[in-house]
Amino acid sequence: MSRRINAALLIGLIGTPIAGSMVAMDYGRALWGDDQIWWTPRTQALALEETDSNVRIYLENEPLRHHLERSSLTALGQDGMAYFVTPDLFRVRINNWDRVKAGYLHAAVYSAFGLGVALTCLVLGLIQFFREPPQSRRRVAGARPRSIRR
Repeated sequence: MSRRINAALLIGLIGTPIAGSMVAMDYGRALWGDDQIWWTPRTQALALEETDSNVRIYLENEPLRHHLERSSLTALGQDGMAYFVTPDLFRVRINNWDRVKAGYLHAAVYSAFGLGVALTCLVLGLIQFFREPPQSRRRVAGARPRSIRR
């Protein structure tokens, strides 16, 4: 007497570990990933005007942009001479970890959906597997039963 594995059970048995490992990998990268490697490269640092949508810098409760427009900021050069600070002197590097993390979590949602489908197939396949009665093995016509050696 034997039982046959149905398609839903087979999909569940294969899909559950695959989809489960994908969920764990994507979610793990989002939670414990290295957040310090996603900075804008030094050679591609952005101008101050390009970062208005990401960063707002204030100096004494006034935006840095207003100080730069009024030329109210000065600095000392290496030769000791004072000069006005202009916006083109600033370069900004942005940490893009929030975008990368959102991408990992987005992928984890799709992996979790696949895991849900695989688990559903596994449960339905197991129910169907244990509900159907075992099938008797077919005998070849004219074959004699084997004796059991003791």
